[in-house]
Amino acid sequence: MLSIWRRKKTRPVICMLETYSCVGGLQNFNRRVLVNVASRSRDGRQKQSALAILAGDDGVEIPTFDGLDIATPKGRWRFFIASVWAGVMEADILVLGLINLLPIAIAVRLFRPKLPILMFVHGDDVWNQQIHRKKRFYETPLIGVLTRIASVSQFTADVMAREFHVAPEKFRVLPNAVDPLEGAAAASAGQPLTILTVARLGSADREKNVGLMITAVAALKERLPGVRYEIVGDGALRPELEAMARGLGLDDNVTFHGRLDDRDLQKAYARASVFAMPSNKEGFGIVYLEAWQHGLPVICSSVGAPSEIVSDGVDGYVIDPTNVSALADRLHDLLTQPGLAKAMGERGRQKVERKYLNTNFRLHLDAILEELSSDALRHKFASGGKVSLQP
Repeated sequence: MLSIWRRKKTRPVICMLETYSCVGGLQNFNRRVLVNVASRSRDGRQKQSALAILAGDDGVEIPTFDGLDIATPKGRWRFFIASVWAGVMEADILVLGLINLLPIAIAVRLFRPKLPILMFVHGDDVWNQQIHRKKRFYETPLIGVLTRIASVSQFTADVMAREFHVAPEKFRVLPNAVDPLEGAAAASAGQPLTILTVARLGSADREKNVGLMITAVAALKERLPGVRYEIVGDGALRPELEAMARGLGLDDNVTFHGRLDDRDLQKAYARASVFAMPSNKEGFGIVYLEAWQHGLPVICSSVGAPSEIVSDGVDGYVIDPTNVSALADRLHDLLTQPGLAKAMGERGRQKVERKYLNTNFRLHLDAILEELSSDALRHKFASGGKVSLQP
């Protein structure tokens, strides 16, 4: 038993929830992390293959990567035990994909007081809002077991620092990314007067503000009778939103496509001339990057993180989500001035190329992991000293 305890801890252990069994921005982020951590192993940046322990993915087809071992324990307790065991016995860094996994960090810290522990946060998971997720009673006093917190946006880092009483220097920003899109260099001509939104329509997604968009389209129809609004996405809110569109006389203007496969989604982007989603609940807003890749100008909300990404008046518009008139005016500007829309979409595409491809994601992730691996950080953390290293 003593020889097992003394086993050299030489690899990252990554614990995540429902990474391949669900679809969404968080899952896309998790998958990107795993791909890049596997690449670090192949590049020799890590001593051996990383280990990913995934909850809720047993029985799901999971791709294999050289440089990454994957375990899918069945059941939450088996996942918890496997994660704690691997964190104690194998990890040189422990990585947690969500704040819900904080108990794993607490358990591991009892046995590994010097182990660097990193946690990812994404948005409303740490905004401490009743409508999304309230913090657990134990999280604020015990969040100190974490060495670093990587947030997809500065907005989310700032909110979590305030709500959980976390020192700002504990955070690093790891912006989301998209893969290169073939043919993205040329902006799409789109069809005249076509607006697109791509969003979940679940019961918890009212703050995506698709209803606000429908109201704005109804106002816009008075000036542009031929305006079209296409909505991609599905969920419990869809019947309510369809009834709303009918009640506003928009049967011929609004189309609900439901979920689309990749091919049909690309066609929807190609038909559009403007992408608009004035959501209040985005911790990042990867859909704006995807719209830019298709050469579309975007409209986002001034609430949340998207205003960190969208430059108002440059590659899109940032609007007050309570101002339907302003939203309709901005839509009108972009629909009736194709030169303006094309220029904004092109600037957005160039921004994605500069800042939001996987190359950039890998650089940010490498910087965080290298910092956590440094002897200086290990010594400072173990001794309780402050750390001011920057990635």
